[in-house]
This record gives sequence, structure tokens and C-alpha cells, in this order.
Amino acid sequence: MNVGIVGGSGYGGAELLRLLSTHPTLKVQTVAAGSTAGQDLQEVFPSLGLEGELAPSTPEALADCQLVFLATPHAVSLELAAPLREGGAVVVDLSGAFRLPAAVFEQWYGLDHTAPQLTPATYGLPELRRDELVGAGLIAGPGCYPTATLLGLAPLAGLVEPDTVTIVGMSGSSGAGRGLREDLHVSHASGNTGAYGAPTHRHTPEIELHWAGLTGHDARVTFTPHLVPQVRGMVVTSTASLIGSAGSVRAAFEEAYATEPFVRVLPEGRWPQSTHVLGANTCHIGVVTDERTGRVTVSAAIDNLTKGAAGQAVQAANVALGLPETDGLPTMAVYP
Repeated sequence: MNVGIVGGSGYGGAELLRLLSTHPTLKVQTVAAGSTAGQDLQEVFPSLGLEGELAPSTPEALADCQLVFLATPHAVSLELAAPLREGGAVVVDLSGAFRLPAAVFEQWYGLDHTAPQLTPATYGLPELRRDELVGAGLIAGPGCYPTATLLGLAPLAGLVEPDTVTIVGMSGSSGAGRGLREDLHVSHASGNTGAYGAPTHRHTPEIELHWAGLTGHDARVTFTPHLVPQVRGMVVTSTASLIGSAGSVRAAFEEAYATEPFVRVLPEGRWPQSTHVLGANTCHIGVVTDERTGRVTVSAAIDNLTKGAAGQAVQAANVALGLPETDGLPTMAVYP
């Protein structure tokens, strides 16, 4: 199957190229970009060892592709998704353009939604939406923070008070993309950790939307992200007040993820670390109940560029197309 990647000169696009290079069925036909169109891939990403000229980001350049990944800014995804779908392509969007109802998107992202008929699209978190993904034509890839958060919270639905969830996220600088930004200069980011974006980070309504779907309760969460001095990888730790029995918590996690190829519930007393998932499409989860406070703490680690973006996009595409879900996706991390 011919595949197109738009945004092929960004971090998400580079990760898609890395993963799809070993995929047995999906073959990259066209790599498109914005400002780097016309340049050679070897020049833009020498680490990949790939050659070929980057095409312009137009539907015409992608006409021969049956599957297109949009690793693009929200506005570009809004512009391209509709004509690509009209042309018959399956589209997997890594931006936030189609994750939320149009009015909610406009409120949190500050952009007019120009394709409200397409949103919210099928949510590309296979562990929670696998059945809905089968045969989907437009897939909204989850944000990196919501991926780690929801995989950690999902087994707790019905076991904790939905309104008591507090989330602390920590992410490396690659989550901000490849563009230049003053707070990401090495002189600012190296050796520095700090909170940002609270309480209006754009991933908050996405977490709330799907937490409500899991619990049947329109709950609000408190989410505080942090930038930490590393390039890639993230850890998200959530706490909530327990309403079920403490003994049922670990059993819920083990049952929920017993057959999932990319989610590992760690033995009791062990906590996930970001370096243990780098480059892999995996999520490591640790969970404990604090009987003193009556609260549950769950921590989840993912690579924000793999399970948090490109890897999960490939995983969702595999499900949508009826391919083996694990095709092209590594489960072994790069360490150290």
C-alpha cells in the first residue's frame, strides 16, 4: 500500500519514516513538507539514511497514496484532511485538529475549525478504541500527554472518584516540535525543569472528554505539564480518591492489559522510567494504593514521539486497515 507523509521534515515525520522503513505492507511513496519542500531527505535527516526529494504539501502530490499521515500543524491538517478523504485516502492526523468537537477545539486552540463535519474523528488509541478503528477513514491521533494519562487512568474507571483526578506530566523538549523557541534553547532548557501551560494546556479537554467516556461522568481534571531536561520521553503521574477496594486496583490493571502487546504493568513496587521506553511503541505503568490517604497513584511512561505520536499512528492505521497491529512497531527500547 502506498503511503504519504506530510510534515516529513518534522520530528513526527522523521519518526514515521523510521518506523515505516521496516513495515511489511505500508510503503512510503511520497514525503511532503512545507518550508523544506524541494530538499532531499538525506539533507534534512541524515540519520535515516533515506534519499528522495520532499514534495509540496498538496493533495495533488499525494494523489497516488492510499494512506496519508499528517504530521502537521493543526491549521495544515484542517486544510488537507477533507480533500484527501474525498480522494479516497485513509487519513491519520497527528495534530489536534480532529480530536475534539469543533466548538471545543476553537475554544482551546484559538483557531477557527474549517472542517467541523469531520470532527471529532475516530480516536486513535487502540487499547481503548480498537473496535471503532476498524475500517475508519479519518483517525485523530491522540496527544502524547493524553495517551499516557488515559492508559494510566482507564482501568481505574469505576474504582475512583472521577472528579478527584490530579495529573502531573513531565516531557522532553521534542514534544514542542522542531521549530525554534527561546525557552527550548540549550542555555535555557539544559539542567532546567519547570511547569508550563497550566491550567489551560490544550490536552486538558482531550483528557476530560475520554475520561468522561470511560466513567460516564462529566468530570474535570487538574493537569500540570512540566518540561524536563531531556530530548524525548515522558512520564505522567495521576492520583485520585479510591472508592473501590484497594485489592481490586492491581487486578483491574492486570486484567485490562493482559493481552495488550504494547502496555506493560510493572510488578508491585516498581515504577516506570522514560529511558526504558525510548524508541519503542510501549507504555510502562506502575500503580499503588495509599491506604493512609485513600488515594491511588498511577504512573505511565511512553516515548512521546513513538507511542505518543508516530508509533501510535502506525498502530491505529494497522488496526483500521486490518493488518497485524504490531507490524512495523518495536517493543524493545534503546538503552542506555
